Formats: sequence, C-alpha cells, structure tokens
Amino acid sequence: MRLQALSDALNPLSPLANLSLSSSPHRVLVVGCAYGGLSAVVNLLDYEKGKARQSVYPGPDFKGAKSRNGIEITVIDERDGYFHSVGAPLAHVAPKHTTAMWKRFEKLKELRQPNLHFKHGSVRKVDPESKVAEWLDRHGTTQHQAYDYLVMATGLKRHWPAVPKAGSYEEYLKDGKGFIAKIVGGDPSHPQAGRRVVIIGAGAVGVEFAGEIKNYYPCIDVTLVHSRARVLSSEPLPAEVKDQAKRILEEEGVHVVLGQRASVAELPSGQFAITLASGDTLAADFVIDSTKKGIPTTDVLPTECLNADKEILVHPTLSFNASIPNASSHYGVGDVVAWSGIKRAGSAMVMGQAAAQNIYASILNSEALPTATTDLTPSYPLTELPSWPAVIGLAVGKQCLLWDKTNGMKWGVEVMQAYFQDDLGWARNLAFMGLTDVVEGERAEENEAAEGVKMGEVGVEVVSAAA
Repeated sequence: MRLQALSDALNPLSPLANLSLSSSPHRVLVVGCAYGGLSAVVNLLDYEKGKARQSVYPGPDFKGAKSRNGIEITVIDERDGYFHSVGAPLAHVAPKHTTAMWKRFEKLKELRQPNLHFKHGSVRKVDPESKVAEWLDRHGTTQHQAYDYLVMATGLKRHWPAVPKAGSYEEYLKDGKGFIAKIVGGDPSHPQAGRRVVIIGAGAVGVEFAGEIKNYYPCIDVTLVHSRARVLSSEPLPAEVKDQAKRILEEEGVHVVLGQRASVAELPSGQFAITLASGDTLAADFVIDSTKKGIPTTDVLPTECLNADKEILVHPTLSFNASIPNASSHYGVGDVVAWSGIKRAGSAMVMGQAAAQNIYASILNSEALPTATTDLTPSYPLTELPSWPAVIGLAVGKQCLLWDKTNGMKWGVEVMQAYFQDDLGWARNLAFMGLTDVVEGERAEENEAAEGVKMGEVGVEVVSAAA
C-alpha cells in the first residue's frame, strides 16, 4: 500500500501529484520592505500562525487553516529598517522627527520571528525559471537566494532628500543632521533669521518640503519655483485642487513662482544664484532640487514582465502578467506595479495584504488532498483587486489638503490633525501594521514604573495603575 501511494504521488495525473514529499517550508522572498513589502510580511506571519487581520478587500476565509510545512520568509532590502517615506519632508527638516522616522527591523518586536530573516543588500537579478535571486550584500559579495514565491516591492528609485540615500540607521541620522544644518545655516535650535531657501519643482515632494521648512522655521525665507503654470502639474488632479494647494502654500508664507524654468549656479561664497526663464534672478543660501521623477526599480526582472515605463505588469491578483516561467508564483506590489490612481503608501499596504492572501491560498491549495466525499481537492479562491481612482492627502505646513472624486476637497489645520496628526501619519501607520518598537516599549515600561511611584504625606508611596 505504501508503494502504491508513492507511485500515485509520482504520477502527474494523480490527485496526490501536488503533495510535496518534502517537509521543507514554503520559501517566500520579499524584495524591498517598505509599505507594500512589510504589509506582505506581517500578513503572511499572521496567516502562518492561523490568524488573520481584517481584509481591506474581500479575500479567502482561511478559518485559521495552517500550512503543514510552514513558511520561511526572507527579506532583502537595501536599508536596515522601515523608513516612513511619507514623512521624509518632516524627517529631513525637524530634528525631533529624524530619529523616529526610521525603525530598524531588528528593533521591531513583531518582526523577531524564527521563520523571518532579513538580509541587508540589493538584488541584482531575478531568474523566474530557476526561482533564484542573485543579490549583493553590504560587503560587495554576491549571494544567491532560492524561493518558491516572490514579492517584488522595491518601489521607485527616488532621489535625496525625498527618500534617504543611506542604507543604515546611523548613516541616515548623519545625512539628516547635515541636511537640516544646511537648511537652517548651522544649529537648528537657532536658525539664521532671513536665511533664504529655494526649492525647485512643485510636485508633492517640493510642496511638502516648502511647507515644512516654513512651518518649523518661520524666520527662513522659502521660495518654491516650478516650470509649469500650476503646482502638482503632473498629478491627475482637478485644476481647483492644484490651485488650492498653491493658496495654502502662500497662506503658510511660502513664495510661489510658477511658469519659470530655473538654472542654478553655486557661487564661490557658498551661496546660490537662481536664474529664471524671465531673466530674473533669486539669491539663496541653500537650494533643494525636487524635480527628479521616481523610476521603477525593476531592472533585475526580465523585460517581458514590464511596460514601457518599466512598471511590472500584473493581474488583478497581483501575480505577474507575463509569459515567463512560473509567472503565477511572482507578485508585484506598491509603486513598482502598473496600476491606476496616484501611487500612495495606503495603496501599497493594501496590495501587500492581497499578495499575502494569494500566496497563502496558493500554499494551502498546493498542500490540499481530496476530501472523503469527493475527488476534488478543496480550493481557496484568490483575491482580486479593483482599479482605484486618484486620491491625494497633501501636507502643507500646518494644513492638510484632501481630495477624492466622491467626497471632493477639504483642507485646513483641523484636517491636518485628523488625517496626519503631528507626525505625518507615522504612529497610525505603525499601529495599522501592528508594529511596536522594542526600545520605545522598554522606555514606556520604565515611564509607567516611574509614574507608579508617587510622593505621599510621609515619603514614597507605591500607587497601583488602577488608582
């Protein structure tokens, strides 16, 4: 009987053919661990433990089903931590936010799992046929990582200071400190009055940097120069939204110059001369270039996986839509995929969850056997995401501008507090991901312990938390 069972399993037409003879765990490789990649990781960890978060879009109900072989997750990322890219204008302007906006993977309690491994480096090539990724570690040594399922979540290659240029937390802190010193002219606690900062390019990054600098350092003269007639000119937004963004900038004290291309020359004094197309000139102590467009980091993939803009072509399930070997085992999430709407952190996290659902469904389906009452194996359906319209949440100094087609436009200080709070949504993002910082957790426990000791009428009295 045991020989017959083995024969059935080796027969490709047998219902046992999909049953692995090995007890090796299913290997999932996540390339890039920002919003989309990390969302895929935390959701996979939950499914593997037999629990699930609330699904943003309808997905399979696993009812706590666990994989017999388990899952082994490997993450390869150029950074050693999770950086809040939405908060980059704040992290690179306000020192008190610099340290908080980068959470090292090793310091996040929920990521300390025996089946989760982080590798610090950059992927150089993905071979879908052999299911092997070639990557370069921080020492310049070429490594190889085999996988059963791949999640590409590398996002766009954006330029400093829209994102950090550093790969480690220590390098990031050094870069951030140096950049802020250039903005303020030395000590950020004593910015130079009348200092002039010019920002070239009024996309979302330029608009938010201008607003944050003016908000945190009112004594600095901030000018935003853009070559088009409206700010946010490349975004698929109504004209009234772009015009309102300009009005908010001006209310915040930013000088806005539109319809003028600019050339920048650094002077021997260390200052800058900005010449506009009109022939007018501006003087600046520091210039920030925010004109460079982000480029998908997809050169490691076969070209047939990509569109003309180098974005990954995917099915609604987020699996690769290409005639390559093992396409259904490869997923793309976040800014790196061709999708509708404006590229946003929220969209990437939704995609990460959907990819995790579909990978886990595929794992369970591959392990399934026919039931006692039917020759058919049970099958979990795959999640399909719809296209979604353009939505924007823009932080401009003390104010926030929100717009979507259904609800229209709203803005103001109250909107800022409700939507972004004081940290451009970082605390809410961590809560949504279910991540807690080990170091901060230890500090909180110490503070709670300290608060539990209060002075009574005769010396020190320990008061319970209930009190």
